Amino acid sequence: MKKVSLLFCASLVLLFASCKSTQQVAEEETPKVETVAEEEKDSAGEQAQEEKPVDNGKSLESCEASRKAAIEAGAKEYYADAFALTDTALEALKNLNDGKDHNAELAKLKACFDALANASKARKLKERIDAEGLAPNAQADYDAGEKSLAEFDAMAKAALSVENTVEEIKSAALSVRSESAFSGIADPAKFGKTALAAYNSYYAVYFKSYKKFANEERKNALAQKKAADAVKAQIARKAEYKECADLIIKGDQKYSTSNPEGAYKDYKAASASFEALANDVAAKRAQAQKAIDEAKAKVKASSEYAEKADVEKPLGDEPVAGIEAEDTVLLEKDEFANPDDQIIKIDESVQSGAVEER
Repeated sequence: MKKVSLLFCASLVLLFASCKSTQQVAEEETPKVETVAEEEKDSAGEQAQEEKPVDNGKSLESCEASRKAAIEAGAKEYYADAFALTDTALEALKNLNDGKDHNAELAKLKACFDALANASKARKLKERIDAEGLAPNAQADYDAGEKSLAEFDAMAKAALSVENTVEEIKSAALSVRSESAFSGIADPAKFGKTALAAYNSYYAVYFKSYKKFANEERKNALAQKKAADAVKAQIARKAEYKECADLIIKGDQKYSTSNPEGAYKDYKAASASFEALANDVAAKRAQAQKAIDEAKAKVKASSEYAEKADVEKPLGDEPVAGIEAEDTVLLEKDEFANPDDQIIKIDESVQSGAVEER
């Protein structure tokens, strides 16, 4: 009996211990299951968030606009290799279509297109300046433009020398990224600033030159206007006179809004028009004066003839054919108003325009 009691007690102890161990294992394993479930949930959420497509639309639109501006500026002709490389990189980036964030890459390509556009405009302006011999009008600006353009060309050439060829980029197609476009440029910001500096320097030469030409041509236009005023063109040809004066006024408006070339063209047209008008009016006035002198001569001859006839063969009070009455008006009276009142007043000076940064 004593043995049975001991066995029973031992069994209870083992059972109790077994239950306690089972409870502890259950308590320890339960949090682990919950933690794994939460980690899997978080991982799935992060993965879903990563897979969400990124909108590159605005950056792409801006880049395309810069590309178009570069083409219009002549980048395909002036910087054919550099443009082709940048353009191919853009197409490859668009073809990726992976839904990832490429805004930074598109911004870099836009900067490349902008730099090529400014450099192309600078080169085109340089050609015009050289053709028209404008450099002496602003030699310091021209020299600065030459320096900046040479620096830009060297940077572009160095970048192209370490890049993949356009053919290699095309063959890589979907795998190429926009970093390949001018990644050899040590300072991308300087690349763009150098192109802009070249254009601004050449533009200063152009602007100052045509500002000088406009001032000179305006003086000529005012001199021709005074010649027209002297022959009373404002009375004889009022409408044409006003058109000529309006050309000077239009030129003044363009000059004051930083368009010296437009002003120069208007002043030049005004000068030529006033000169032609003055010469034509003067010629017609000379013809009219000649006719007046001839008419006066005829009147005098007729009067002398009448006096001679009256002496040699007196007549009565009856009118005679071919002899005008004493009070006959042979010439119309000049009814002109004061010509000075009809002169269009134009200020001798004009507001100066300033060079705009391009």
